[in-house]
Amino acid sequence: MKRYVSWMILGGMIATLLLGLPIFRGERSGIVTSVHAQEQENPPDKACSVASLKGAYGFFRTGTTSAGPLAAVGIATFDGTGAVGTARQTIRKNGVTVNDLFTDPAIAGPYEVDPDCAARFLNPDGSVFAHAVVVDAGNELFILSLSDANSVYGVMKKIDSGRDREK
Repeated sequence: MKRYVSWMILGGMIATLLLGLPIFRGERSGIVTSVHAQEQENPPDKACSVASLKGAYGFFRTGTTSAGPLAAVGIATFDGTGAVGTARQTIRKNGVTVNDLFTDPAIAGPYEVDPDCAARFLNPDGSVFAHAVVVDAGNELFILSLSDANSVYGVMKKIDSGRDREK
């Protein structure tokens, strides 16, 4: 047993020397590759704009409101100019349906998209009611409500993105 322990200690020392020697000489060990994070600028042909959002998107939203938990699904449509985005949705707050996708009228308002793909949804009076991030070349958005007393977020996905990619 004593001999086994001695061999284990000797093996550990040799491994430490072999792995640590390059570091003691000021070199990299080569065991772990070097990775550097850096912010990349959007090339002009990859930058986002209001044209990044065009067509119909299915979405869900979830979170909490002053009335309790919220769950919603719906369809949003963007015109590609930023002038008009519309949305129809079913909303349930605290287990009660307060808006219906099939019977309630669509809401409409303008939207803005920055070159870095940050987006804002606006009320008709110009106030911002939600922030978003456009991803996957406009095929998807991550959304966050800015309504007071809300912690509601969601995802929008382009409904016809598969057909667009095949063309």
